Amino acid sequence: MTRPFTRPAPLAMALALAFPAAPALAQAGAPARSDAAVQQQQVFNLAAQPLGQALSAWALQTRMQLIVQPGLVAGKTAPAVAGSLTPRQALERLLAGSGLESSFDGQSAVVHAAHGNHSGGPLPAVTVRAEAEADGSSAAGYRARRASTAGFAAQDTLDTPFSVTVLSSELFTNQKIDNISGLDRLDASITSSGASPAWYGSPMIRGLGLDNWSNFRYNGMIFINQQVTGLENKERVEVLKGLSALQGGFAAPGGLINYVTKRPAATPVNDVHLSANQYGQAKVHADLSRRTDDGRLGLRVNAALEGERSYVREVTGHRRFLSAAVDWRLTPDTLVQLDLEHETHDQTLQPVLRPNVNRGLPTNIDPRRFLGQPWASFPTESTVASAKVEHWLNERWSLVGDLHWMELNRDQDALALGNIQPNGDATLTQNVFANQRRQPTTLRAMVQGKFHTGSVGHELALGVQSYRFKRHESAGASRVLGTTSLYNPVAFADPGLTVGPARLTTEAQERSLFGQDILSLGDAWKLHLGGRYATRQQTDYSSATGVQSGTPYDKSVFTPHIALVHKPRPNLSVYAGYVEGLEQGGTAPLGTANANQQLKPRVSKQIELGVKADLSADLSASAALFQIHRTAEYTNTGNTYVQDGLQRNLGLEFSLTGRVSKEWTLVASAMLLDAELQRTGDRSTEGKQPMNTPKQRFTAVAEYAPAQLPGWTFAGNWSYSGKRQTNDANTGEVAPAYNTFGLGTRYATRIAGTPATFRLNIDNLFNKRYWDIAQAFSLLPGAPRTVSAGVSLQF
Repeated sequence: MTRPFTRPAPLAMALALAFPAAPALAQAGAPARSDAAVQQQQVFNLAAQPLGQALSAWALQTRMQLIVQPGLVAGKTAPAVAGSLTPRQALERLLAGSGLESSFDGQSAVVHAAHGNHSGGPLPAVTVRAEAEADGSSAAGYRARRASTAGFAAQDTLDTPFSVTVLSSELFTNQKIDNISGLDRLDASITSSGASPAWYGSPMIRGLGLDNWSNFRYNGMIFINQQVTGLENKERVEVLKGLSALQGGFAAPGGLINYVTKRPAATPVNDVHLSANQYGQAKVHADLSRRTDDGRLGLRVNAALEGERSYVREVTGHRRFLSAAVDWRLTPDTLVQLDLEHETHDQTLQPVLRPNVNRGLPTNIDPRRFLGQPWASFPTESTVASAKVEHWLNERWSLVGDLHWMELNRDQDALALGNIQPNGDATLTQNVFANQRRQPTTLRAMVQGKFHTGSVGHELALGVQSYRFKRHESAGASRVLGTTSLYNPVAFADPGLTVGPARLTTEAQERSLFGQDILSLGDAWKLHLGGRYATRQQTDYSSATGVQSGTPYDKSVFTPHIALVHKPRPNLSVYAGYVEGLEQGGTAPLGTANANQQLKPRVSKQIELGVKADLSADLSASAALFQIHRTAEYTNTGNTYVQDGLQRNLGLEFSLTGRVSKEWTLVASAMLLDAELQRTGDRSTEGKQPMNTPKQRFTAVAEYAPAQLPGWTFAGNWSYSGKRQTNDANTGEVAPAYNTFGLGTRYATRIAGTPATFRLNIDNLFNKRYWDIAQAFSLLPGAPRTVSAGVSLQF
């Protein structure tokens, strides 16, 4: 782990004392390095940005001490710096034309005014910002070098034996993606992340569904994914593909999705974003950041108001979002980070479809037609509070503590269309699940350090984690409203169903010990050894009576991880890894004979081989071959949701991200997947393809910024999904393969000296009709062509 603050080296401090008295802006440190480090070439890829942020990024990458007065860099911009350069050369290029120069002493550098124009005075405490850990900016080709979800701290993705995608906030903004329902447009390994209007996206990764209770993270801590979560305060979204038992404990084997929040910036931020689309959806979002003069305390606030009008007629609502992030340098060796987030959302619900009684797909479905009732909605309210403390004992050892709490409240007035006939007639049923509350709390303590045993280097992380979860539900109520039609919907009066009081229905606790040791075997080999010993206890209760239901679950398991990484060249790594995982069993979906029944936990195993390469200073590529075995869950011929046999997913992934030339940027990926149900003991499912799992997926986002048109960028995107089965017995009509395309443009300029960026996006350019989700219990038509526009202002 890079240490974000250190005390300056003696000569560096002496130099600092020679310059004007002012709070310093940036200092990054690590274990002492020799003078030769200044002359050792590295691959730099720093975007054009404010000089203060560029110097922070330089210090973070080189892991050298850097001292500079904030007044010297205020209002100045650094040029883009890319290529194989020494730290000295890179710093000189960043300072070119600024009237500043640098002095070096071994591992220390001081930036000062040229020609020795200085005044005397002492230099107060110094600080650093680490916002360049995962750049991901458009200037860098949306390529992020580091991720925190592949281990227990931010690491260079080239050095990790995991397949990780880092998607930046700027990419989301430029592609007009407001929540994770749009992730499948950016990565081919992600499928079915769409959601019915007002509902939340729940993606599949590598053809495996994620558990909304355990596969989502907020700065690495467990996050419940049962509401639409805004991205306004998210710096990036990290997607870890495959088993994550080492990082997360009990979790489904598809992977992890980690929200990483924006931290207070080194320089003031005053950003306002306005956006709207053709259907009347409109949002205003403000992003503000400040730091004290000495840099020790920083605050970042994001706020948004959104009037929601879906592409589905009569689906309307509103949304409010507010977040705050605080960074506090308590002592020179102790950093405290706080996050608080609150979001409310209330929108009319569009009921999901199902295959008709003949297992056929409904035809001539207009995605804009409202099939629900104006009185049926889905209000949610969520609050997140988290704290992280990191204390450095010395240059190599640190202590980390995390506390994360969340509360989600929602009232689900859902409508279901069943018994669908070939002519479109259907039965409309109201299901009320009011007073739902989820309360997860996570506590983690960890020690990290680096040491040597002989010629073998060690990067060690040891920790404990405790997770508590409480779920409250009312008994619920259901009533058949009558017969309606998919082509001529019928209006019904609200029957005014009432439900009983909310009761505790699930109480779970998970305790775990985890450890990881990364052994450096020479310059080119690293052996990753890790594991987690976890105990999970869970008791369920009847929502109607509060009486315990079923047998309490109490199980302990050790899940190992072993991987080998070889770097024959600094820009190339090859890895092989094996990991095991345990996940909570699934919940039987509505419509099955055992609907809402919680199944027992199940085991999964993964083998993965991969290669990663920096093809140039601006372009990265990766490929991974994986095989995952997982206890299968499916609906059998008796309409009962069961666990039996295995689901085997064998796949191959490719990705290419970065700038392929000065004018062209490409974010492209592909996945070839062979998923099969095995040893089920049921002839109807043996050897069959799991539902909603395509065999091919391709995505691409391309941007063209012509030198002849300064400020202009033109973009296009493409997404392809192969055909999918609609049930696990493969007896229903197959959802056809489909392509979707999009276009966009943006123009960066200044208005009265204020930087402004105007954006125009067209999604589903050719208004393609397709099935975004194709499951026996849920069919979702894809969104129609949507035109949106926006402007971002930086005051």
